[in-house]
Amino acid sequence: MALFKNDVSEYVTPGRPEPARLVVTIEPSEGDPDRHDVTAHVDDGAVVATGSFVLSPEWRTLGTRTPTTKTFAPEPNRPKVGAQLFSALFSGALSRCWAQAVERGREQGALHIIIRSTSYAVHALPWELIADPTLASGSQYVGMSEGWSVIRERHEPHSDAADHEGAAVEPLEPAQLRILALTSSFYGVDQTNDPHLIEEAFPAADLVTFPDVRASQLTQALQRDDVHVVHVLGTGQRARQGWQDLVIGTADRPEVVSGRTLSKILRGSTLRLLVLAACDSDQLAAQIAPSVHAVIGIRAAISDASCLAFLGGLYSALASGATTAQAVASGRAQQVAFASSLGDEWAQPVLFQHADRALVLATSPGDSVTLPAVPDVPDAQSPEDRVRLLESTIRQANLRALREQWDPVGEADTPAFVRQQLEELAAAHGTPAGVTR
Repeated sequence: MALFKNDVSEYVTPGRPEPARLVVTIEPSEGDPDRHDVTAHVDDGAVVATGSFVLSPEWRTLGTRTPTTKTFAPEPNRPKVGAQLFSALFSGALSRCWAQAVERGREQGALHIIIRSTSYAVHALPWELIADPTLASGSQYVGMSEGWSVIRERHEPHSDAADHEGAAVEPLEPAQLRILALTSSFYGVDQTNDPHLIEEAFPAADLVTFPDVRASQLTQALQRDDVHVVHVLGTGQRARQGWQDLVIGTADRPEVVSGRTLSKILRGSTLRLLVLAACDSDQLAAQIAPSVHAVIGIRAAISDASCLAFLGGLYSALASGATTAQAVASGRAQQVAFASSLGDEWAQPVLFQHADRALVLATSPGDSVTLPAVPDVPDAQSPEDRVRLLESTIRQANLRALREQWDPVGEADTPAFVRQQLEELAAAHGTPAGVTR
C-alpha cells in the first residue's frame, strides 16, 4: 500500500527474489471464433496444463469513441466480470496450475501472470480485473495483491519483427537516460503535466518535449535509436477490424496515425519503453507490442486525475530502480490511494512486455524514496519515540489522503479492501473509522 504520494518503497525492496511466472497461452480454436485453446505452466514449465476458454461478449470492452479529452466512462459489474474471467480460465486442470502458481508466488513474494496470445480479441478482455475470491490478501483482484502483476505478451512468430524476449539489456545510469515527451493539447488536458512528472522523476535525464506534436515529429521520434523512453500524450480512436489509431496534435488540428504505421515504424526498434498516455490505446499497444521491449496503453477511458496518479507512480518507481512490472504496480497503487477519482480506474493501464528489465536504472533501490518530514522534537527524545512519531505521521497523512479520495464516493461504493485500510488506520490513530460522508 502506498503510504504517501509517489511512495515507491514497496516496489524497490532490496533483496526481493525474482517473481514466479505463470505463463498462460491463449490461442483461437479452428472453426469457433469464441473458443480458445489454453496451455499454462509455472516457471520452468516442467508441468504443463491444458484446457479451453470460451470468450463471452459481455467481457469485451464497451465501444470506444473519438474523444478530445480524457473523461471517465464507468464500466458496470467489474468485480463480476473479473470473477467470471478467472473462473472461465482457471478451471479443470488449469485450476491446479493456478494453485501451484499461487503457492510459488507466496514463496517468492511475487508472481507475474503472463497472458500470451496473438489474438486481438483475447487482448481486448480486461485481464487486469481477474479476481480470485479465495485470496487472503485484502483484495480479491489478482493484480492488486502485493508483488503480483498481470502482464500481456503478443508475438508475431511469422513476421520479421524483432524478438525481444529474454533480451539482456544493461542498466542505465540516470544521466544516460534519453526521453522524448510528445504531447497534445486537446480540450480539458493540460499538456504540461506529463513532462513535469517525468522531469520530477528523472532530473538528471535528457528530456526533450514536443508540445502540440505533429505526425511527422512522432514518426521521427520513434525512428531514433538513441532514445530509451518515448511518452505520447494523445487519445485513441477505433479503426476498422477492431484496431485503434492514435490521435495527436491539437483540438482544432488533430492528426491521426494508424496503428499499422506505428507498428511498421517501430519494427526492430531499440526503444526500451513506449508509454501511450491515451484513452482507448490498449489494442494499439497490442499491435505495437511485438516490435518493442515494453509498451503501456490505456483500456477504454481514464480520468486525468487517475492517469496522472498512475504516471507519477510509474516514473517514480522506474527512477528508483524498479522493473517495468514493479513500476506499473506502483502506478496502480497511486491511482487507488491518491487519484481523487473512482478507485477501479487502476485496471485501465495495460502492460505488454517481452523483457521486464529492459529499462532498469543503475540506482540503489530506495535512493529516491523520501518519507514525510517528522515534526521537530526535543533532542532528548529517544530513537524509539522518534520512530513512533514518524509512524504516526505517516498514518495521519495516509488516513487523510484516503478520506479525501473516498469521501466523495460514499461508503456503500467504497471497495472492501479500502474500507479495511481505513479501519486499520483509524484504529491505530484513535479516530472514527469509515468514509466520513
